[in-house]
Amino acid sequence: MTTTELYIYGGAFDLPTIDPQCMAVISYMSIVSHQQYTIIECNDPGLSPTGELPMLHDGKNWISGANRIISYLSKIDYNANENLSKEDRAKLVAYSALVDESLTDALLFSWFADAENFLGVIRKQYSRLLPIPSRYITPLQMRKSAVQRVQKYGGHVDSGTLVKAENTKIYDLARDCYRVLDRKLGEQEFFFGDRPSSLDAKVFGYLALQLYPEIPHPRFQAILNSQFPRLVAFCDRCRDEFFANLPDSGLPTSKAPTASFFSNPFAASSEWFSSTFLGQTGAKGSSIHTESETHKKTSEERDFDLKRIYAVTFGVVAMVAYVIINGLVVSGEEDEEEGHFGGADDFSSPVADDDD
Repeated sequence: MTTTELYIYGGAFDLPTIDPQCMAVISYMSIVSHQQYTIIECNDPGLSPTGELPMLHDGKNWISGANRIISYLSKIDYNANENLSKEDRAKLVAYSALVDESLTDALLFSWFADAENFLGVIRKQYSRLLPIPSRYITPLQMRKSAVQRVQKYGGHVDSGTLVKAENTKIYDLARDCYRVLDRKLGEQEFFFGDRPSSLDAKVFGYLALQLYPEIPHPRFQAILNSQFPRLVAFCDRCRDEFFANLPDSGLPTSKAPTASFFSNPFAASSEWFSSTFLGQTGAKGSSIHTESETHKKTSEERDFDLKRIYAVTFGVVAMVAYVIINGLVVSGEEDEEEGHFGGADDFSSPVADDDD
């Protein structure tokens, strides 16, 4: 029997994933009661044959991106929207487009354009998920792309930070989106009645990451709590319902190599080698291939394995080079301080607090 695998970003903030698109897919698969799949913490879109996460591997099919995965699942009898009328399906498309645009920008602004949020919390959360040396590079690259996208709402970029953004329009944009969603939800349990749809999965994916993380400037969280209590109650309801049905208690069954291997290579080498190169893990519900169970891999699977090996090899070589160049091999007491990511002085002051 073919095992379906869902590749996602790892968890953070007591949530199964740090990414809203991955959250939407996990929620959708819970809605349609798809239990025959394994969650694999990947964290590197470069390892995906399509260069994107989330990614679903179902037999010979590789599907990436939340919208494409949900569309694919709907066609193979996992359709959360099958009971909706044509009119409701048209509305669902419109609301989904609004969420993709407005709530994406709100989250990017909150997590990356606000320097205190990024430096104090977000960078550390992403770095914790990434192997060396990506943990030192990728969060900064993500921040640069995010700031470039959201600066259209006001302010200008200085040393990687969006400054003079006191009058930014992003808060009005978010309020307008919240208001539209709140009116649609009304007193219903879900957006189209008493049964959740793909819209519920998508809205929850974004709102959960605006509502639950503890960050220095939780401005969007404050707006939701003070002005849209029905959306807050909706998120609490979805969290309790969707996460109760995750496979393997919602815990990833396979992980990319992390700092634990580099800090204690002798203790972790066997497990790291198996999970990285052979796709094996000792976690419950995982798939371990023996010689008698091996099968001829598709070109996509071979490409995925090759990319994984390249990525790990590059990480090891880069780490060794980093240690040698910076003279980090020392004798005596070890420095217990965490790795340097660039302190607050490396960036301009954070954007000013919003009145809300």
